Amino acid sequence: MNEFEQVPETYEAENEEFNELYVLAWLLIIQALMKLVQLPQNLTTTQFLQLERQVNTEIRAVFTNLERQAVNMATDQVTEAYVEGVAYTRTAMTQESKLVEVRGTDLNDSHKRRLQEMIDQTQADLLKATGNTHKNVKALVRKVVSKEMATMGRGGQIGKKSNMAKRIEQQLRQQFLDNGIEDADVAIIDRANRKWKLKTYSSMVARTKMNDAYISAIREESLQDGHDLAIISTKPDTHDECLHYEGMIISLNGLTSGFLTYEEIKKSKKCFHPNCGHFVRAVGGMDWIPANLKKIHEKQMRLYRQTSN
Repeated sequence: MNEFEQVPETYEAENEEFNELYVLAWLLIIQALMKLVQLPQNLTTTQFLQLERQVNTEIRAVFTNLERQAVNMATDQVTEAYVEGVAYTRTAMTQESKLVEVRGTDLNDSHKRRLQEMIDQTQADLLKATGNTHKNVKALVRKVVSKEMATMGRGGQIGKKSNMAKRIEQQLRQQFLDNGIEDADVAIIDRANRKWKLKTYSSMVARTKMNDAYISAIREESLQDGHDLAIISTKPDTHDECLHYEGMIISLNGLTSGFLTYEEIKKSKKCFHPNCGHFVRAVGGMDWIPANLKKIHEKQMRLYRQTSN
């Protein structure tokens, strides 16, 4: 049996800078919306409509800038995660005590194709989320303006400025500001009919895609190296269903019979789910794995069979 060495697991999906982009964007959006409250004297309907266009233009600029920065940052993060996955796998398969250095330029064509797929998926999810939220915010502005326009006088004057500003602010606060941006800040409604706020959803997308890229690199590198088995990592703070998969030996690419595959576990959403922090350590075969780790796998499989029947 090959000596089983513990190899350094240095990867962790960090996206604090990514989250900061969305916090700043919402501050700028709220700043633009408050212009609907800070009205000039003797406002006419024409001026009010011009103000609406100005606010929407500023908001569109915020979302355009957010999309550009978020996509660029997420692309860099996904690429870094993929490269680290390749490095970790090469370290595990060569049983090195120090992480093997890998750079993006070291990736072969197969790795590059898989990485590009991850980048394309990430960009599409982020653009869909920001696009939906931008549409929601624009609809909110239209709703507020239309409500005031419906109450305007026949002379083209909208009424006393202080009263109008107060009504608009009440509408914004009720529908937007005081409710955690609940009404307009809906990026995605998923299949379970859960509403995801833009920052929450985008943060989840970035972290999940980074984790997916890391494992995808491990799967591709193992495939190229002619190996298929891996051990699911263990986390001390695990409290969800992932706990029942920790230490389990699995087939990375479905090439080894008798083992659960990565794809079927991920599809079950009981492990490798969105925001999951569990990874895999590739091994050269069953003869690599010490007896104590095989016992953990056997125990997990017994529990899995009992709950599956």
